Amino acid sequence: MARFGEAPEDASRVITPTGRSDEIGEAEQRLVTMQKTLGQTLNQQRRLADLGLAVSKINHNLRNLFASAQLFLERLETSSDPLAARLAPKIVSTLDRAVGYTSAVFAYGRAQEVPPWRRLVHLSRIVDDVGLVLGFVEHGSITWENGVARGMEIDADPEQIFRVLMNICRNAVQALQGEYNPAVVKRLSIAADRTDSLVTIRITDTGSGVPPAAKVNLFRAFQSSVRPGGTGLGLAIAAELIRAHGGEIALEEERPGACFRIMLPDRSRDLSTQGSARNGVHKAGQNGATPVDEGAQRTERG
Repeated sequence: MARFGEAPEDASRVITPTGRSDEIGEAEQRLVTMQKTLGQTLNQQRRLADLGLAVSKINHNLRNLFASAQLFLERLETSSDPLAARLAPKIVSTLDRAVGYTSAVFAYGRAQEVPPWRRLVHLSRIVDDVGLVLGFVEHGSITWENGVARGMEIDADPEQIFRVLMNICRNAVQALQGEYNPAVVKRLSIAADRTDSLVTIRITDTGSGVPPAAKVNLFRAFQSSVRPGGTGLGLAIAAELIRAHGGEIALEEERPGACFRIMLPDRSRDLSTQGSARNGVHKAGQNGATPVDEGAQRTERG
């Protein structure tokens, strides 16, 4: 074990079991399995680190190229050629999205979230700030509803909760803006309730909902985007911040549009011991970001 610990990535240092049938032999078999798994994991992590460095360099170069292209296109916008003047804004918009994508990838790979600085804060005021930043005061087509009681307090980091709500609401706004039928109801609302030391927040919209393909890897970076060209980082970061608070975030099923449910416990409560409240949700809890069948989870827990 000591020799293996000096170079765990060296497969030649994995022990060879003696074939004994007693407890020592079983320990040898388990040690072999552990050593192989650890070696494979370390190799994978090294490759991911190398890949991350390469991606950061690629992003840096791409951003410089995009910035130069934008400068040239801005000059085309003032051209007397009607075709150039008409196409230039569309190309600039496309480049803006590309720059945003590469910037998001670079920031996600570089950033490490700080632990939440939890305090008692008024949730309704945070929701008000989200609506203000998203421009709902001037927005004519989308109805914004802050259904959080004015006196409700939560035990959380206000800046991180703002980011969580902002990321989810921004996705909802983009989905609602993609609907051009004037007869379709466009509404985004946030509501919350408290049961003892657990606050449940629901962000609900009347859009077309989350596509089935996106639900498979919901809350996973670069795999959960619900729109073409998206990174899926908004939901991934939201899930990471909520997990840091000891909470869970889930997409509730059997609802029109999309409804994200956040369960946020006070610091005195361990959410993992409370069981799950609903069946058929895709959630990101403390144990990862993969979809979980909560009904089965309750059965396992008894």
